[in-house]
Amino acid sequence: MIIDHDDFHAIEQGKVIPSEQQAPFNEIEQNIENLLEGFAAKGLVNNNFHALVTNFGKLLFSFIASDAQIAEVDSWHQQGTAQFGGFLMADGGGPSIQQWNTIFTKDGDMLELDVDKVWIIEGHRLDYGSISAASTQKLYPSSVLVPPDEFKKLTKTAVGMPFLDGTLQLGNVSGKVRVAKTNLLTSGGLASTSVFLSKVRPRFVRALMGHVQWLQNNERIELSVEQLSAVKQLEAIAKRYCHSLVERKPSLPVALAIKFVSNRILLDLVISGAVKQPMIQRDLMAFTRMEGSSYRCLFEIYSKTKVR
Repeated sequence: MIIDHDDFHAIEQGKVIPSEQQAPFNEIEQNIENLLEGFAAKGLVNNNFHALVTNFGKLLFSFIASDAQIAEVDSWHQQGTAQFGGFLMADGGGPSIQQWNTIFTKDGDMLELDVDKVWIIEGHRLDYGSISAASTQKLYPSSVLVPPDEFKKLTKTAVGMPFLDGTLQLGNVSGKVRVAKTNLLTSGGLASTSVFLSKVRPRFVRALMGHVQWLQNNERIELSVEQLSAVKQLEAIAKRYCHSLVERKPSLPVALAIKFVSNRILLDLVISGAVKQPMIQRDLMAFTRMEGSSYRCLFEIYSKTKVR
């Protein structure tokens, strides 16, 4: 897949900003980089998936939450009020916001929130969460921080079989809660989500390509020379993206293209017979849906670049 984009060609050719000219990563991004170091020897097992997603969540929260909201969440952890938090996006009503069942309405200084979220990472174990909800007054979703005392009123159930050798479970979350209007997460504006995704998607691809190498190293899959080469090349391109765009505005089309290629590589591993175990096949196919399905990547690339 070739994207006619200056940044993509620069990354592909290895033209990166010299390290001495790069702005440093913030603390959360550096934690993610540290976790991704030598990922082929770690894989997504042994809590590495959860550690990665936790840091992704912290990065998103740093974009959309105010200092006061961040301090409030920190206080829940320090006081032992809550341990697990999450971001609840996938909706029981459907993929389009016009179909969502999760809707909030304003009642003075309070928000009434109907929740119907599905396939949430460890959703059945969450103590609090940021819930993406629709309203009749906006054409785009808003994020609402639901604290532990209200979140415990929601019904939380595990759904489906676990992934990654039984270490990753999804859950559904539903019910009604009432929170203060100040719990809206509005600090970053509409652009913050795009910037976040442009930073996270290539790092998730690096983790996926590292996990595939971990599977190969542990003789759980059998890659051809060409397949292993493709995995390593994409990992290298994604890493160069992360390090070359530290100083400049991240490119969402390039991040989408990288995730699209990752999806195609994982699909090829399954349909070619390189992956024999059904549960590993299921893991890899599930990851083609997380942080951008192939359809979604192509749709957004088209929308943002007006490719004809």
